Amino acid sequence: MDLERKTLVYSAVIALILSLWGIAMGVHTESGAIMLDGVFNLLSSVMAFTGIRIAYLTSQNYNERFPMGYFAFEPLMVMVKGISILVLVAFALSANLQTMLAGGREPQIGMMLIYVVPAVSGCLLAWWLCLRSNKLQASNLLLAEQQGWLINSVISGAIGVALIIVLLIQDSSVGWIARYVDQILVIVFSLIFLKDPYLLVKNGFKELLLSAPEPEHTKPFTQALEQQTMLNGFELGEIVVMKTGRRFWVTIEVVCRNHQLALDDMVQQRKQIRSLANQYYQNNYTEIVFVEPSEQGEFSAG
Repeated sequence: MDLERKTLVYSAVIALILSLWGIAMGVHTESGAIMLDGVFNLLSSVMAFTGIRIAYLTSQNYNERFPMGYFAFEPLMVMVKGISILVLVAFALSANLQTMLAGGREPQIGMMLIYVVPAVSGCLLAWWLCLRSNKLQASNLLLAEQQGWLINSVISGAIGVALIIVLLIQDSSVGWIARYVDQILVIVFSLIFLKDPYLLVKNGFKELLLSAPEPEHTKPFTQALEQQTMLNGFELGEIVVMKTGRRFWVTIEVVCRNHQLALDDMVQQRKQIRSLANQYYQNNYTEIVFVEPSEQGEFSAG
């Protein structure tokens, strides 16, 4: 089992344990913030186990049913995870706004504080594992997991900070705020973290539509290619880079200025360009298209 799949297994197991802990404590304390945290972990666990399967599929060879491989499953899962988080946030906002308008609820501060320490510790452990593995083996799946655990760590930690504040003010003239702390936490967290699932959906959708990747993925390679000296008789034409999950699809047009070129020269030029692509993209399929000057740009235009 490679590093990515192993990390996803760890992430899924940690998420499952924390989800059971969070949902149980959420039911016991009647805390919407803890319940949101527990359900978020359950969603993370399901997505992590799904990610393990997708990571396995992307390591397989092509077949007749999927002639371009299974790489599109990665942005699809990232997009589904983002949509799921947005739906979860919408339900959490609706339920807690209703509770708040109904007069709030007295929090069980002692039990909620007991929940916070193991929850934050588990989230930080999973975040660190995903961060370390993503540095060693870059992956959209690991990046999505990493972002999810960071959100979860902040949510769990903020619950603890808010409860400590409630303990300090509960006997003061503003102690009535305690009834609304749980709902306020859920609403604030939901609004703050809307951006991350939105970006997951946006980026996953762009990759499924074969949109051009961000300049950080294309600019270094195209600059290096433009600076590279081509073999005699060849000129660089159009460059197209697309990204689907961890797979980069590179199509490069090479203009043949001479009417007669040796086959060995064409093979050598192709090997030179593919070697450069391998330096910038660990997982890529690079296609070299040789064209006459009058044909330049036709494949990209079509």
